[in-house]
Amino acid sequence: MPSSTPSEFIEPANLNDTLENVLIGKPMALGRQYLGIEVERLILHTQTQESAPLEFCRQLLIDLADDIEGKKYFDGDVVNRVDGDGYSFTMEPGGQLELATTPRSSLSEVDPTMTMIRELVDRRLAGTGYGLSSLGHAPVTKVADLGLLPRERYKIMDASMMPRGHLTRNMMRATAGFQLTYDVNDREDAGRKLALLNRMAPVMVAITANSRMVEGEDSGFESFRHYVWLHTDRDRVGVPEGGLQAETAIDGYKQFAKRATMMFQKRDGALVAAPAKPFEDVVATGDVTMEDLELHLTGLFPFVRLRNYLEVRYLDSVEWKFARSVLALLSGLIYCPTATSRAEALSDSLVPTDADAFLALHTDAARRGLDAQDVRGTSFRELARELLGFSSATLGGDDCRWAEPGDLDVVAAHIG
Repeated sequence: MPSSTPSEFIEPANLNDTLENVLIGKPMALGRQYLGIEVERLILHTQTQESAPLEFCRQLLIDLADDIEGKKYFDGDVVNRVDGDGYSFTMEPGGQLELATTPRSSLSEVDPTMTMIRELVDRRLAGTGYGLSSLGHAPVTKVADLGLLPRERYKIMDASMMPRGHLTRNMMRATAGFQLTYDVNDREDAGRKLALLNRMAPVMVAITANSRMVEGEDSGFESFRHYVWLHTDRDRVGVPEGGLQAETAIDGYKQFAKRATMMFQKRDGALVAAPAKPFEDVVATGDVTMEDLELHLTGLFPFVRLRNYLEVRYLDSVEWKFARSVLALLSGLIYCPTATSRAEALSDSLVPTDADAFLALHTDAARRGLDAQDVRGTSFRELARELLGFSSATLGGDDCRWAEPGDLDVVAAHIG
């Protein structure tokens, strides 16, 4: 028997409209276009590069909360997030530490906060033998030896996702990336930006590839992290069907959400495992609440997540000076109309013909980085140079003030 009141349950006939409203019904921008960034860091021994014990990572978050007199958020007895003034620290499943700022109107506003919170962590880690690492995958410690934060959410995810992706354990315990968020004005704008970000994914993966060493050996991949994500739960990762075309990207995302296997529900105040069925099938039974829908959407891990804004999730963790330069690059391509149009035209060569071609394109990006090629034989390095040129030509102009052309210098030097 359902344990929530009937008014809280989603009517199966209304699922499509409900998803439309939740995903794109209330764009975050409200006429403004902000930048958001979340940077994940591995905590590694400064000499051996071994991953820090999970208990050390948990204590670090508690100590940081005390240092800044921040607000703690708990899951049971586990502190999983701490909020400061305009920033936050979050503990990811395997003890990765996420540093995030509230959305800002320009890169120049993000910079001081991100620098300050990194210094807070560095001071707390001084003398411990451990430090923050800007790598996309744990380089030495075996994944089998890495722990999992004792949250019910992670236990359910671990059990649910493994059968549909053999590298799920790596994803949860050993990977680190950085996420960028961009505002959308309306449904049409969201579809256009979502499709472009999905199309550019292989090239952006190649630009930020930073996870070659795995378990003390050369993995053979410039971005083993991206390879891991390609082989994590196939129901909830990658690019939804239709996600490479502006006209179908939103509806494709809704279908993706409907068909993904449901993982958890909230019942009597506790998180419990949901029936291992497609979300829409569980909705059809009448036993899915709006709170369950919210939980389900947080358990989807596409390359670009839609939630009244867009969250880019396919980038390896890199040093801040590099990450901020990537933020500038994508800001120009997403927020500056002239650069957006040029990037859309260029990205036609990054639209694979079928699922096999999609996997091949992304695997090539993960394996060879900037030396990978599109379907026409053009190297990703050359495509990256062109995207860089589009952004550089528009940033700093009257209608493109989110960053300055000089902010692209680090990416430009990396691409060569």
